[in-house]
Amino acid sequence: MPTLRNRRLEQLLGGPIDGTLTYQQVKGLIPAAAESPDLDFKRDTYSSRDKDRKELCGDVGGLANANGGLIVLGMEEDDQGRAKKDVGVDISDSERLRLHQTVVANIQPTPTFDIIAVEDPERAGIGFLVIWVARTATAPHAYMQNNSLLYPKRIGTQRIWLSEALVAEAYRARFAGFADRTDEAARVEAALTASLSQDETFVVVTLVPDMPGAFTIDTAALRAFELSNLNTTHSAFGIGVRHFIRSTVRRRRLVAMTKYEPNKLISRGACELHGNGSGVFASGVDSTPSGFGDVTARLVDDQWLTLGIAAGLQFLARHARDRAAAGGLATVRAAITPNAPTAIADTLGFPADRIGGEIASGAWADTVAEIDDLCADGPGLVAATHRLASELFQAFGAPEVGQVTADGGIRLPYWHQQIRPTVTSWAQAAGVEVLTQPLA
Repeated sequence: MPTLRNRRLEQLLGGPIDGTLTYQQVKGLIPAAAESPDLDFKRDTYSSRDKDRKELCGDVGGLANANGGLIVLGMEEDDQGRAKKDVGVDISDSERLRLHQTVVANIQPTPTFDIIAVEDPERAGIGFLVIWVARTATAPHAYMQNNSLLYPKRIGTQRIWLSEALVAEAYRARFAGFADRTDEAARVEAALTASLSQDETFVVVTLVPDMPGAFTIDTAALRAFELSNLNTTHSAFGIGVRHFIRSTVRRRRLVAMTKYEPNKLISRGACELHGNGSGVFASGVDSTPSGFGDVTARLVDDQWLTLGIAAGLQFLARHARDRAAAGGLATVRAAITPNAPTAIADTLGFPADRIGGEIASGAWADTVAEIDDLCADGPGLVAATHRLASELFQAFGAPEVGQVTADGGIRLPYWHQQIRPTVTSWAQAAGVEVLTQPLA
């Protein structure tokens, strides 16, 4: 789970808002810190009663529908709303789990949040529960009560329930924001594709977090980036896809290339990682299969197209989360470039077959995915790969990709024989289902 990025609260606490928080840091809010739009104190935890369940979901949802912030359980306040006394609450794993499940089960869509236990060194099992809630682009978040939806929002130090007109305004803002992120993904993609060789075919994957993060591009950041690339082959499903040998910077972004020749367009692969957590990843997918009869179009290898999408998604998501501290949802996009007549080739047999039977130019796809799901090896990454790859396949007359499933599984018959053991081992370790039957 990513950390909450809030400069004001980090200054109040004297450090990042994550699992490294100490009891003295939180207690240090006494007596100067007062409740504010992004900070709420509660003397006691929320009970299991219906009233307290609504209070918990209203408080968390209210912050998510505003600008995010903290709820500190175990902190008594004075009549001016200032932190007064560290009374403490139960911080056991079972209590954290109960509160977490209450939020997840009753607020839709689920906001980005976490509950941090901060133990009093003098009272075992007692301390603060710090609930942090991120500002989110998926607002408005609703509390579900008796088949009805209630929309909370924190304004000042109070929580209100939104009127119908304000709810409609919030939904308009959400949809307008999605359109903006889709446009931003296309812009980030175009900035890299302009530098790619026109003699090669690439799959270009782009990720734009719903809520931008931030990281500083300086000498230390470039050096760390360069070292990480030298020691890593970026992979998907256990198969190496792309290795970057040159790392540099451009305005507000880190850049890496698989092959570098001065004053020439980029060959084989590249990436650009922006300071706000957005990024774009390009990987060559050209195919020259033996026995393929149609030579009127560029040929794309279906297997390397699928691997390129998956590798790009994970690489970009880890940049967004680990460098820029972005979390929650992201708009992701995949495109085949350049805009030239192209066919997708199935290279499992001889002669190779054209998938879908159509030739297309400028195919692209987009979807939304959880950044944490993309960072991890697991069904979430596989399912997002299926969504993007299938939409690309549809441009060529094929209904879906064969290598992966919509539920996040692996279809083994569509992988080359020599790499099936590697893909199977990866799937078993990642908790991904392996299917041995082809599509019906």
